Amino acid sequence: MIEPQADRHSGTGGGRPGRPIALALAVALVAEFGLAADQPLRFPRRNAVVAAVQRAAPAVVNISTEQIVVRRGDPFFAFRDPFFDDFFREYFERFSRPQQFKTHSLGSGVIIDPEGHVVTNEHVVRKASRIQLTLSDGRTTYEGRLLSADAEHDLALIQVVNPKGPLPAIKMGRSDDLMPGETVIALGNPFGLESTVTVGVVSATNRSIVLNGREAYAGLVQTDAAINPGNSGGALVNVNGELIGVNVAIYAEAQGIGFAIPVDKVREVLRGLFNYRLVNNTWLGLKVADARERNGGVAIAEVEPRSPAARAGLKRGDVILAADARPTPDTIAFFKAMLEKKVGEKVTLRVRQDGKIADFTLTVAAVPKPSGRELARRRLGLDLQEMTAELADSFGLRRPTGLLVVGVQKGGPGDQAGLARGDVLLRFGPVTLKSLDQLAIILDQIGQAQASLLILRRGRLYRATIVTR
Repeated sequence: MIEPQADRHSGTGGGRPGRPIALALAVALVAEFGLAADQPLRFPRRNAVVAAVQRAAPAVVNISTEQIVVRRGDPFFAFRDPFFDDFFREYFERFSRPQQFKTHSLGSGVIIDPEGHVVTNEHVVRKASRIQLTLSDGRTTYEGRLLSADAEHDLALIQVVNPKGPLPAIKMGRSDDLMPGETVIALGNPFGLESTVTVGVVSATNRSIVLNGREAYAGLVQTDAAINPGNSGGALVNVNGELIGVNVAIYAEAQGIGFAIPVDKVREVLRGLFNYRLVNNTWLGLKVADARERNGGVAIAEVEPRSPAARAGLKRGDVILAADARPTPDTIAFFKAMLEKKVGEKVTLRVRQDGKIADFTLTVAAVPKPSGRELARRRLGLDLQEMTAELADSFGLRRPTGLLVVGVQKGGPGDQAGLARGDVLLRFGPVTLKSLDQLAIILDQIGQAQASLLILRRGRLYRATIVTR
């Protein structure tokens, strides 16, 4: 080991005057950093993480919900499956004197556009009778209105009611190129502590979470950035301040294991959450997809006969560029524009058709109601009947909900899915079924596709998968 030696020329005798080591270091610091010898070292503190937080944090909101809870006796307790606990609370708890009380819960959300659309987890706002949103400044609050929810993917869409102006919105990034070890930042309100920031890395991608023997989440981003209760629905961002995921869960038995829904999946689900046909029951007669063009746009994949779009002269292959002069670079932007329209109102679409750009004016119509019974028979191979009050009571349901299977076509999709006469379909994909008309709208929206079902059979709840035809 080299020991520091005293400077032989640092004495005050008659020898040649020398330079102490400290003085040499000071001179070097002055030359390198422009610092005086007695000044402390100072380095830039506003690094990439700080800049990312400053960019993204204003778009992360605190969500406070109020719920009216009715607690009753539960005759199915012995059959209880925690995964379906909400369905039992909603539909089966009717066998003792009810006790009604209010509960409150806290979560987080992310503003995704200046108009005030907020994405969060479905479980954060499930059954909320009132939603309050608090911005990152801790002072500005708004009422929130639940627009739509997808329980299957645990995402929900909230609209800020009467915003006072454009709201700070996060920029969406991408998640298909995430790298293990990449720095990420979790933003949210754990335990009600507003605007909390934690930093970590991407631990892994494409993770699945299994609850009670069932895959509850798939394709998640795993991170060691601390995610705690109240972080649900908050933002996971990269060092550029771009949204790469929505925080959803933690591994309760370990530290440093949290999960987020990747933003590419969020963007995909948002197309359904913004779907004006399902949310507002309005209709243009168009099926659309994102245009694969340099400047974006909305490609028309199908025009339904005798629809407003068909009467206006639109056709397959056209590209919608704007709605009422508002650019529509993708389907989400188009759906958002159409959410503001009511039945009977007009919308002017700027369209590229046969290489030329022209305006087409359409009158918004109500969704036509195809026969749910016929569609179920043709697309699912099932004969279905709506629930009556008497039938609901015989199944132990608190109120009429779901569709009763009264027949199954041999070899059809329902038969292949394992359905049987006497089953009750409670949920198709993310939608809780209430009528044949509702099922008809869903089936009319999708082609051949795979959907998950929630089924009541002899007092127990089951999941099944059906492939429509």
